Amino acid sequence: MKVLGIDIGCTSIKHGIVDLDQGIEVNDFDMIFISQNSRTEKYLDALNYLVANSADVQAIGIGFPSVVRPSGILNTSIMFNDIWQEILATTNKLNLPCWALNDADAAGAAEVYRNDAKDLRKGVAIVITLGTGIGSAIYIDGKLLPNTELGMLNMQGMMAEHYTAASVKTAQALTTQEWAGRLQEYLSLVETLFTPDHIVLGGGISNEFEIYSPLLQTEAVLMPAYYRNQAGVIGAALYAAQQKND
Repeated sequence: MKVLGIDIGCTSIKHGIVDLDQGIEVNDFDMIFISQNSRTEKYLDALNYLVANSADVQAIGIGFPSVVRPSGILNTSIMFNDIWQEILATTNKLNLPCWALNDADAAGAAEVYRNDAKDLRKGVAIVITLGTGIGSAIYIDGKLLPNTELGMLNMQGMMAEHYTAASVKTAQALTTQEWAGRLQEYLSLVETLFTPDHIVLGGGISNEFEIYSPLLQTEAVLMPAYYRNQAGVIGAALYAAQQKND
């Protein structure tokens, strides 16, 4: 089965064709950068383009950076539910099944459900994506607690993602040591609240895990995302394939 996986971020949309016939293989992985003006329209245009060019796939999975419920998607400053309803109408006309889930939950699915991740399916595993904001996915014995928002935890009088996200490191020109200190504060707070057995760090900055991880100390086993920046795309595709086969 070939599934189009789409991972919607705050500044870009990652996408790729995930071939599930023999394990997991991502083809044509790419990114569409989204202008910060008229973002609802820009997201919709990009998704319409991807759907229109998805003739060779059997399903589509889309990760949205918002709360995703069976009844719809939570609108924020971007009208995600309006976007979803239009995309769903289009894919229905094409007889192309399409499913949505939270973007961090998608990244978590890719990490927790891969064949070699049996340890992540025992006890509490938390997948944290560090990007423009902070996304989170909590799994208990391999079962998802959906739509968690651990980026909204309070730190230093602000949301944690405004203090600790990878984008903050760039915007404030923090050194690796300075940013790792903030990340340590955040991870300590997460551990105090949830006592996880494993913490997986994803997002683009997971490519630098070997650089900053020596500056971190956790009770939980700390590891980088196996699929790194492609986890959201793969997880969205896996979810769609699972829903299609159920």
